[in-house]
Amino acid sequence: MTDQHHRILVTGANGFIGREVCRVLIVHGYHIVATDRNASASMSTAYPFVEADVCDVDTLSDLCRTGHFDAIIHLASMRNRESQTRPADALRVNIGASLTLLDLAAQYGIARFVYGSSISAYGPKPTAQHGEVAEIEPAAPGNVYGLGKRYVEMAGEQLQRTGRLAFVALRIAMVVGAGVVSTASMWRGEIFERLPIAQPCTIHLPYARDEVLPLIHVSAAAEMLHSLAAAAAPRHTIYNTPAEHWTCSDLANAVAAINPSVTFTFVPSGVRGDPEKIDGRRFQNEMACSVQSIHEQMRLAIRQ
Repeated sequence: MTDQHHRILVTGANGFIGREVCRVLIVHGYHIVATDRNASASMSTAYPFVEADVCDVDTLSDLCRTGHFDAIIHLASMRNRESQTRPADALRVNIGASLTLLDLAAQYGIARFVYGSSISAYGPKPTAQHGEVAEIEPAAPGNVYGLGKRYVEMAGEQLQRTGRLAFVALRIAMVVGAGVVSTASMWRGEIFERLPIAQPCTIHLPYARDEVLPLIHVSAAAEMLHSLAAAAAPRHTIYNTPAEHWTCSDLANAVAAINPSVTFTFVPSGVRGDPEKIDGRRFQNEMACSVQSIHEQMRLAIRQ
């Protein structure tokens, strides 16, 4: 699928990743329709926005029936912490609404369904036992959020096998970048937002100093989702995002080297619900996608 003049529906378009995906698609020349349950004053006017809950079947059906979309990039989801504290809602939103959208895409002949999955689908996989986790590693979700992601992947893979839909999932690592709205993960945005500010501040990392985090910048995640939407025929249905593996202390040192007024606190953490290290070579070997490193994104942040 070439970039110019193709139409893509983006769900969860006002979320952290969704906003960047919409920006990237517009840069690449797509016509997009964005949908989210919440609009905001900062939403771009460069594309139509439909304010609707992802569980609103009538609105989704109308969009898929009349939109003449070439692809869907499905990002609408409850976040990890919310999913664990509200599992019934997570079942309805993360799984139920996703299955409905998959069926609508197949029913209305939408050529490509790109699913924003998560490395949480693997479950906890410490490096000492598993190394860098590749797509051939069996999925063993350790929480409700990861289980939901794997359930939707399996449903999409079934549609792919039966020839009803071209499905591909991107298992996204820990996303960082300015603009995070989740109060449980504010550090992911603060490490970029605080860089240009001279006044002293402290960022709280909810991990131990030596804990390894598989990180990807939000702009890189958006470019990778675009690559899967644009690819002529992805060879697989599951791809990991390539990730940079940072210890918490290295991350803190990199920020402090740019802005010494930023300090960090750390806490011992328990078992995470995702792998420590991710193997992204399948994506790198198959997709033409050039992205900037987290170091480069930090340097850009101080010039904002």
